[in-house]
Amino acid sequence: MNFRISRLHGGVLLGLASLASAGAALPQSVLADNAQSGAHQQQRVRVALPAQALSRSLAQMSRQTGIQIQQASGLAGNTVVNAVNGTMALSLALDTLLAGTGITYRYTDDGAVLVGEPSVASSQDASTLAAINVSAQTEVEESAWGAASQGYMATHSATGTKTDAQIVEIPQSVSVVTRQEMDDRGSETVMDAVRYTAGVQTEGQGIDSRVDDIRIRGFDASSWSNNLYLDGLRMPRGGQWTTPQIDAYGLERVEVLKGPAAVLYGQVAPGGLVNMVAKRPTYDQTNEVVLEAGSFDQYEGSFDVGGDLGKSGKVIGRLVGSYNDGDSQVDETELSRTYLAPSATVFLTDDTEITFLSYYQKDEGGSTFQFSPIKGMLEPTPFGYIDRSTFLGEPDWNTYDREQWAIGYDLTHYINDAWSFRQNAKYNHVESLFETVVSATFTNGGLLADERTMDRRAVRGEGDLDSIAVDNQFKVVFNTGEMRHSMLMGLDYLSTDWTHDRYLVWPMVGGPVAPIDVFDPVYSGAAGFEDALIPQILTDVSDEQIGVYLQDMIALDNWRFTLGGRQDFFDYEADQGNMNRAAPGTVTRSRDSADDEAFTWRAGATYLFDNGAAPYASYATSFEPLTGFDTSESPFEPSEGEQFELGVKYQPPRSNSLVTLSVFDLTQTNLVVSDPNPPVSAACNADNSCRRQTGETQTRGVELEGKAWQEDGLSVTVSYTYLDAEITKETDATLKGNDKEYVPRNSAALWLDYKWQQGFLRGLGLGAGARFTDSLYGDAANSYKVDSYTLYDASVRYDMRYVGLDGVMLSLTGRNLADEEFLSSCSQYGCSYGTARHVTAGVSYRW
Repeated sequence: MNFRISRLHGGVLLGLASLASAGAALPQSVLADNAQSGAHQQQRVRVALPAQALSRSLAQMSRQTGIQIQQASGLAGNTVVNAVNGTMALSLALDTLLAGTGITYRYTDDGAVLVGEPSVASSQDASTLAAINVSAQTEVEESAWGAASQGYMATHSATGTKTDAQIVEIPQSVSVVTRQEMDDRGSETVMDAVRYTAGVQTEGQGIDSRVDDIRIRGFDASSWSNNLYLDGLRMPRGGQWTTPQIDAYGLERVEVLKGPAAVLYGQVAPGGLVNMVAKRPTYDQTNEVVLEAGSFDQYEGSFDVGGDLGKSGKVIGRLVGSYNDGDSQVDETELSRTYLAPSATVFLTDDTEITFLSYYQKDEGGSTFQFSPIKGMLEPTPFGYIDRSTFLGEPDWNTYDREQWAIGYDLTHYINDAWSFRQNAKYNHVESLFETVVSATFTNGGLLADERTMDRRAVRGEGDLDSIAVDNQFKVVFNTGEMRHSMLMGLDYLSTDWTHDRYLVWPMVGGPVAPIDVFDPVYSGAAGFEDALIPQILTDVSDEQIGVYLQDMIALDNWRFTLGGRQDFFDYEADQGNMNRAAPGTVTRSRDSADDEAFTWRAGATYLFDNGAAPYASYATSFEPLTGFDTSESPFEPSEGEQFELGVKYQPPRSNSLVTLSVFDLTQTNLVVSDPNPPVSAACNADNSCRRQTGETQTRGVELEGKAWQEDGLSVTVSYTYLDAEITKETDATLKGNDKEYVPRNSAALWLDYKWQQGFLRGLGLGAGARFTDSLYGDAANSYKVDSYTLYDASVRYDMRYVGLDGVMLSLTGRNLADEEFLSSCSQYGCSYGTARHVTAGVSYRW
């Protein structure tokens, strides 16, 4: 780290610590609402209770809080009450505990709580509060880092504000895919989880077992980018193929924040980001074991167990794991994964808790991604089209092995009624080995003159990545007049070190890679590949990113205002060797460095109507340093973006539904796209890395998303997206006005799920869905266009408790049931098929 950043890091930390110390001495007028420590209902308590009988919960709450909580005589103590877990006001803990039971409680003048006896105002002392009714309409509080309280519909999210905020109050579009929805649809990957989300496209570059290929509003948010987050911290990519990917079974929810998020997260693309929230320990843990078997001889076993690790309730733990193995839809390609994620929460004091989060994942096998030729995929040949399952590489040189792990913690400390501190930190490691044989020519549609034979090249890539991410946050709540402030002051830091070495076996310099018949492949083997490898790219990179940010969320009557600003600093150093084409086998060394900084900000407002409607408006900017070189050997310039967004969210009172409608205008400068006319000397001619920057792109769009959930009835997820994305400024006049690559103009999805808990069909759950994706271009020149397609999904589940097997669930899920054969994209480098029909049968046991 250079001296300037080190000094800034320390100075800001000291400054924030000074502000925290000063918070305890803020004027009484500023902390008016937080100075009620004598009032019982405002007292903060640490509560950790499972769903259980009332008498037991009241006794445990009394012991955990030190407050006398009494049960009125004559009140049935065997009534089952809700689980409560967290640090919160006493009143909120009681409301959550008793929600839906109709049981009342009141505070007494001696500092106790009486549950179940209505008060008589005339007999109360003046300091005793009237009885508080808690009905079925009382909302059970949901944590933004935990399970959704309403099935498909989450009410809170931490991604949009880095605080536990209600989604309807965030002046930006936020989508949450809950664990319930992932289970009902049989989502096996993060990409599966977000397929029904408005503004999101998946599989933009075809089936690829190495990544979760996700785009938000036309911008990359996949494992290939730096826009993928785990528990609020970036999962950086290192080199071309050293990229992380998290098993979806280990996640509690997947959140999609749409539009620029730089004010909180720093250097991200303006389209948005995906934040994965890992499963965390809970007191009301539902343990489960799952066994599954699916298409292409895939088998998987998973488990999720945990709970209170001691009688004191001070430590809770969780262990999540899975293992799968089998083939894939591409011939000669096996896939295997081992995943293990232990976690534990320790309640150090009533005001301090720390959650340790870790995981280990190992992927072994091959890669399903291929550079299939344009002829035979998009364009016909005299011999027809290439079969979707055809493998065009070499079985002996088809490897994608990745090992990744992380360890970190999430610490929260409540300093006083106004101030709190949170530190989120993670150390991450990824290493990979990739060996593949792909097309070696991009002329004549990728085929030779006979229109059925393809020249090939062999590639090996090795890389590793180590990163440290830390996010420090001070939060303070206070009043100024009629305005209620929730202010967040933060400093985050990310350091990454990675290497990427790429080697080539190239027929142009005598490499022993034989051509292949794409319609009748005969594999020649990988003999001699090892000795013929020549270095192509040798990279060693270190970068450091630091950001200082301030956010204020203001409540004024029914208005909610969000204001934020951030200063970012980015240092990048790279030592790179590129193949010398004049003397293959040798490399030319070069050094690249960047020292960028930028200020980004966001402002938004939401108005909350009593009927549940919440119109909002926002403006946000973004900044994204770009590493690497274009085809003219010039380093990429930083990219900047801005977005205007208008919308309305509608969450009817006392209903499990949420609808969001948004319109936006998003502009980005210096977008990196495929170069349709690379120089002859460009290295990309051999490795599909031809990239250049455009002057400016503009994306205008409309998104509609609705979710509704019923435990015993119909649940719905529906979305529609319209995107008009074009290149508006460009030095190459032939590209100006063209559509942006990989962006369909229209997309829509609908998932319907019905559960019976009464009558003859009780225990049965049926789900059906459809996904439509419009046609799109695969390059900036708009030379290659793929057709639109519609895919159909379904699921069937049966709860075996109704036949005497408590906790046992049978399931059958399927994606692309019609087995639609479609292309995801095409460019001058080749085409990619999308996922074929995939059916999975499973049995789970929960207790």
